Amino acid sequence: MISLCIPTKNAGPDFARYLTAWRQQKTEEEVELVVADSGSRDATVEIARQLGARVLTLSPEEFNHGETRNLLARQARGDLFVFTVQDACPAADTVLAELARPLRSQPELAAVTGEQVPHAHADAVARWEVASHNAIIAAGPPLKRFVGSDPLAGDFLNRLRNVAFDNVCSALRRSVWEKFPFTRLEFAEDLDWAARVLRAGHTLLRNSAARVHHSHNAAPYQRLKRAFVSRRALNRILEMPSPGTHWVEEEVLPEIGAYLGLLEGARRGLARQAEPVRRLRLVTTPGHWVRRALRRARLGSFEPLVIALPHQPVTDALAGSFNAALRHLLNFHGGLPRAEAEKAAMQLGLQVLGDFLADSYTTAAAANQLPDWLEELAGALARGV
Repeated sequence: MISLCIPTKNAGPDFARYLTAWRQQKTEEEVELVVADSGSRDATVEIARQLGARVLTLSPEEFNHGETRNLLARQARGDLFVFTVQDACPAADTVLAELARPLRSQPELAAVTGEQVPHAHADAVARWEVASHNAIIAAGPPLKRFVGSDPLAGDFLNRLRNVAFDNVCSALRRSVWEKFPFTRLEFAEDLDWAARVLRAGHTLLRNSAARVHHSHNAAPYQRLKRAFVSRRALNRILEMPSPGTHWVEEEVLPEIGAYLGLLEGARRGLARQAEPVRRLRLVTTPGHWVRRALRRARLGSFEPLVIALPHQPVTDALAGSFNAALRHLLNFHGGLPRAEAEKAAMQLGLQVLGDFLADSYTTAAAANQLPDWLEELAGALARGV
């Protein structure tokens, strides 16, 4: 039996359509639907029950990405668990079959993960984000197994590619989950699970024929919050060594302010650009450019010679990350109308800041030198994500 497991909260007006699409999947196996709802105030629970789901209820305070999925698994009756989310819709009527078939035919497999497709209403950043996510999931061979090597080796991107796994569209064997239940985590329980399972010698499969529509349109502040929580969780899961610099408040906050000022200046400057917008970058200091050239040429010993050049380490780092991300996004789309480019720039600008703050948090926490301002900010950013 396949147990389709979905955590929910205020799933919204499209939930009935998505759940109906899951109910209409073509498979010869018996399928049960199990929903864990954490305090919906809309029609989510009623819709789930009308469509035949067994609904488990918990309070919003009890919700946790890892433990809520463990609750679903404990209450499910199937020997295969298919995990998805409330805003994911199968892209074909064969998704369940594509997730289950490899597990039925290949007993060495522990789990299967699928692929995401952006919703039709996805904005420019959401479409680019899904494509980038898929590129990470698709890196390397479809079959993942690490024998005699550690998947959590190398830089951040290499570790992420090695353990990429996605509970937006996945299927797990109950027998493997019983040995490796999900960890109680605020985010990325799927990557943590994959890392532990791969380290234990199990095999995971990516099946791109199992595709679901899923994407998130988000306001800039939401992207800041999500980036912070995600990056902080990934630093922990991927066992990253200290990823940043331990900054003091007097140094970092003025430079963050300068970065936000650059973003606002770029937003205003868009009004003078021709459409479509194909290039937008924040200005960095001369010192940044010279140091970057020296690093690329592997002439780091000459850096002291440029010490007198204007340099703002935090602002330059943030601006450089923003420039790289926005260049990638504009190239992906082949340019954007001004209004879309402005929206994308603000979203990416705060997303880059969220990553920076998370790396700063990880570094300070590892040294047991977490400043009050960063701890307070982390608490605010983590609420409601």
